[in-house]
Amino acid sequence: MNTDQTVISPLSPSNTTSASLRLLFLGAGTPWVYALAEALAIEGNNVSAIAPLDTVTFKRQHPQWPSRQQPAQLHREFWVYPPGYAGTLAPLFAPLLRSRLTKTFPPETATEGSNVVPWVIAPYPWSAKALRRIPSRRLIYYNLDDYVQYQPDRAASILANEAELVRRASLTLCLSQRQVHALRNRFPERTESILHFPLAAVEDLINPTPSKIAAGNVVGYIGNLIDRVDWRLVADVARRLPDVEFHFIGGLDGFSGGGVTPNWQIDRAAALALPNVRHIGPIAQHDVGKYYFDFTVNWIPYDLGHAFNQASCPTKIMDGLASARPLLSTDIPECRLYPEYISIFHSVDDAVSQIQRTLSTASDASAKESAQKQAEFVRRNHTWSIRAQWLTQRLWVVN
Repeated sequence: MNTDQTVISPLSPSNTTSASLRLLFLGAGTPWVYALAEALAIEGNNVSAIAPLDTVTFKRQHPQWPSRQQPAQLHREFWVYPPGYAGTLAPLFAPLLRSRLTKTFPPETATEGSNVVPWVIAPYPWSAKALRRIPSRRLIYYNLDDYVQYQPDRAASILANEAELVRRASLTLCLSQRQVHALRNRFPERTESILHFPLAAVEDLINPTPSKIAAGNVVGYIGNLIDRVDWRLVADVARRLPDVEFHFIGGLDGFSGGGVTPNWQIDRAAALALPNVRHIGPIAQHDVGKYYFDFTVNWIPYDLGHAFNQASCPTKIMDGLASARPLLSTDIPECRLYPEYISIFHSVDDAVSQIQRTLSTASDASAKESAQKQAEFVRRNHTWSIRAQWLTQRLWVVN
């Protein structure tokens, strides 16, 4: 693993504390923010998960929490505001958000050993003004990716708000190593507080029988089928491997900022129309593991020109590794951090060769041994429980 990566490992019992931290998560409607909040609550901390939404999104999507479980220590709440509350109108809504923040942890919820002022974990720069009354020693900036890519017309405002959060926060946690480098370069005086905190695996997605090899020759991908995928590469590889099935699971709606391929939807249609390519629509979260386990090989055929792919920590990394199936990827920066477990391909020829070789050795004893090792690597180092333990210990030290 890259030596510049923050080491996040399980804690021994002697390093944990029975006291409860108090934490408030803004933007907890996304699975990766919610997963951390939930794991911290399971560890015994007093956690509030807040998901601010605009009225239009709330009425259209009827949002649900990413998990049906709700630990006793976890409070969940949707905060609904008019459109623009997180954009051009953010300064106007800052006082209201600030007021709601101060009321979320009333004094009667405090337990012995807790702090009156909770730790506030803020994933989005737009909340900077509303958080000015939160003491810096209680503020964490949880950077999910390069936000400017989504709204380049608001780059100046986003960067200014982000600068305020990074300079004020006790910790800045970045999902991707690329963002760690970017923020450390922008704020060299804050280097020690800007840390790599990659996505983790939901424990249910760790394959319980990693040596049980999936039948068939199936290369699988799970996720939104949007412009982040290099659809021309997908089509070229699939045409070269007519005896291999390529399964794509996910919705066809939407796109993300930072793409450079204007005709990607045409390319996608051509790829999904191939006889050995199968499109399966969105699936329930509790079925994700089943599909991952049924694939012979997982791959991340991301478009290298897409800005999101360069700056992000794809969920597919830990989900794919947890499946204990071989994982192949285009040369995405975050995938380079796991050279022992992710094989990088650099061209169509390279992808074809690696897929053929991986499928031909899938039943070998060495492949089964590698699968066991891969699952154990995730279980020991990269579950949300481990992330929560690490952060809990870190906050008590900072405290």
